[in-house]
Amino acid sequence: MIKRIGILIIALAAATLPAWAEDSGFSFLRVPVKALPASLGEATVAMGGDASCILYNPGALPYCNIKKISAGYVNYIADIQIGNITYIHPLKEKSAAGLSLSYLNSGDIKQTTLLDPTGAGLGDFSYSSFVLQASYGRELLNDLYAGASLKGIYDKTLDYSAAGGAVDLGCIYQLDPATVAQKIFMAKKKRNYGTSLKLGFSVNNIGTAAKAFVATKEKMPLTVRAGMEYRPFSDRLVVLLAGNKAVDNSFKMNFGTELNFIEHLSLRLGYNGNLGDIQNGSDLDDFAGLGAGFGIKYKKYSIDFAYTPFPGLGHPMRLDLSLEI
Repeated sequence: MIKRIGILIIALAAATLPAWAEDSGFSFLRVPVKALPASLGEATVAMGGDASCILYNPGALPYCNIKKISAGYVNYIADIQIGNITYIHPLKEKSAAGLSLSYLNSGDIKQTTLLDPTGAGLGDFSYSSFVLQASYGRELLNDLYAGASLKGIYDKTLDYSAAGGAVDLGCIYQLDPATVAQKIFMAKKKRNYGTSLKLGFSVNNIGTAAKAFVATKEKMPLTVRAGMEYRPFSDRLVVLLAGNKAVDNSFKMNFGTELNFIEHLSLRLGYNGNLGDIQNGSDLDDFAGLGAGFGIKYKKYSIDFAYTPFPGLGHPMRLDLSLEI
């Protein structure tokens, strides 16, 4: 059964990617809006337990076993403002559901034309995007979790607007690290090989535009993600490794690590291959793709912060506030 499910998901990804193999629109769907995945290089496809999993892999939802509401804000590049609010609701039989609303607003941008490159007298315009998402995930078989998300996207600028719908599919399979060491790496000695090992896979943004800005309907930024989460010392250290392939970009790698050596405090560091090639001749070019942050949790409250330098363009900072209810 597990092999059949894996083959089905891989076949779906392989069959869908060629159909979208050109430049895609709805670029807001590519922007990491939550602090935790941004600080971990977006390598969180196999990570469960945080509200941000709804945006990457709905199959991770069953790991969220407490009602949680999380609100976040991003001071992005070029004065772009981004926000998100997410609610996770655990259900019976190792399942959970969630809702997420994200928005982007560009602020005022001066209008220009080819005939008037200075934009004198043309006034300003703005660009905005909204994404509303509903998700559900549950345990299918022992240690195998799967989920799906349905989302609607709306973009608007000046008198033009576009809208579309998309689906995310994902799964997580939890393994025993000792069994993996013995059966795959032929380990013979009995020792501690770690406390947790998860494999994650997702296909994001399977969909189409329902309404075009002008005449041509933009395609969704279809993305396939696969990765692992390894915890060698319970929850004190989390190691994340992932890869992603967008239809209009090459294969990219993502890395992340979280260290929890002090009570109530988590330190995070990651590398996002999707941003690693950005070079603008600035002093921050060597830091392209890097992310850093921390999490503070006390009783039912938690704060997550992420800093991801954007070479030559700005210093995006993300802040999420969460409450267990």
